[in-house]
Amino acid sequence: MSTGNEATERSSLLGRDLPRPHGVVQDHPIFLRVCHAPWGFINQTTLVAIRGLILIYLTILAPMLLDYKLYKREDGDSPLRIIFQFSTITFVLLWLYHLATFCWSYTHLYYPDLDEEDNTWETALLRKISPPEQTITSRNRFYFSLYYTVSHVFAFMNIFIFWAFVVPKGHGDLPRDRQRGGGGDDAGNLEDGGGFFGHGWFEPFCVLNLWGYTAILALFEILLLNSIKRQIPVHTHIIGLVFILCAYLGWASFGKLFIGRAPYFWLDPEFVRYRELMFGYCALFVALGPAFFAFMYGLIGLREELAEKYGSPSQVSTPEGSQQGDQE
Repeated sequence: MSTGNEATERSSLLGRDLPRPHGVVQDHPIFLRVCHAPWGFINQTTLVAIRGLILIYLTILAPMLLDYKLYKREDGDSPLRIIFQFSTITFVLLWLYHLATFCWSYTHLYYPDLDEEDNTWETALLRKISPPEQTITSRNRFYFSLYYTVSHVFAFMNIFIFWAFVVPKGHGDLPRDRQRGGGGDDAGNLEDGGGFFGHGWFEPFCVLNLWGYTAILALFEILLLNSIKRQIPVHTHIIGLVFILCAYLGWASFGKLFIGRAPYFWLDPEFVRYRELMFGYCALFVALGPAFFAFMYGLIGLREELAEKYGSPSQVSTPEGSQQGDQE
């Protein structure tokens, strides 16, 4: 509800002309932009169906990937190693993102106006899973924008690190005959036992989903499924992303101390003998964050340009240069 001069945006108010404080650009909340695709061939009903299918797929996939990760453990490895792996964190972040966006898209389409006086448990549940109510100056916009950024940048980083660095170094979890790898992780050898697809469907399926599908899903989400605009303030998003990447390195180091195994070989002093080289690897890991943020930022800009020319005419236009983030 609104109090005083404070304007509030709800899920049903996509087109309302609300007053804005001085210095804040008028725009639709980011929570609503995930409920509207920018393309005419993806209406709200289709979008809800697509988001539902994605969520179902990821939910069914989760126990399969867990089983795969447990199977790929070497003798003596703790099952807790999974929670320190970058691929696990990436998958969980994407699953939570698609859970939230499906709930918001569904309630925004089918229950846009909830009775404030209705206190039944059904209405209370719908209210909880509806796009958040917020004031126009709320920092919740930025927090979700940062989460959206981190979850998708992680997806790009995850696939790049695995295929461009981990696998060439012989530490990738590729399908192969069970034998101990040279670097502590399962070293993939595509020539042993029939190649990548020579060990049944399950292992290749899990590998391609962990280090392939997540990045494709991120591209699909950014380009087709939402109308989220480019992030602002850019420097705040980059600082937040770098901080979270550094926090992950701390979490990975804790995992090394706690269970005796690092999620990446370059975080393990047993394989990287020189501390300076390990710091260099860590710095490169953190630097990939802003690099893929720039990639994501460019994708959003490309989608905005194409949607402006070929997008759905039903999309509500916004002032040029307006963004979903908070201004500082």
